[in-house]
Amino acid sequence: MVDFTDKWLPTYIRRDLAVLFCGINPGRVSATAGFHYANPANLFWRGLYEGGLTPRKLLPEETALLLDYHYGITDLVSRPTRSSADLREEDYSLGAEQFVQMVQTYRPRVICFNGITAFRHASGQKKGDVILGIQPQRYFSTQDWAGSYVFVIPSTSGANASFTREERLAMFGQLSLFLREQGWHPLHAQTN
Repeated sequence: MVDFTDKWLPTYIRRDLAVLFCGINPGRVSATAGFHYANPANLFWRGLYEGGLTPRKLLPEETALLLDYHYGITDLVSRPTRSSADLREEDYSLGAEQFVQMVQTYRPRVICFNGITAFRHASGQKKGDVILGIQPQRYFSTQDWAGSYVFVIPSTSGANASFTREERLAMFGQLSLFLREQGWHPLHAQTN
């Protein structure tokens, strides 16, 4: 049997995404299952639906359907671990470098970081307070591109005790509202 640490999850990405969701790294349950956010205790799939970002609650094995809604999904660090505490500084450095290259290639309108730690390492903002929700500036710009808007939500992991379930789920509704305000909400655009 293949150890879960040898199973890496695919990134689902393409040009013209409304949102690229980015977690820290795959955990044991997700790596074993082969799908993002496969642990039933994780609120990600529930949050997408309850926040109005998908028309129904998708199952982890339906991850590829995110592309139909102009969403993508990836992790900052590809290497699966039992806990993000098992990641090394070199994991984050390499992951951030590869992430920035990917973002500058595919240019998503919004990047939603699932967890403050993922945002800190991707942006290089390792100190200071991080506000949740939409960030005051764009990130990862190039000479010919203004960069992505960045939206930060608390980690949807069941292990996150810093925020209540309700607080974490509410952030998806705020992201949905931001997309509507910008005219980028995939479900809103489909119904007009």
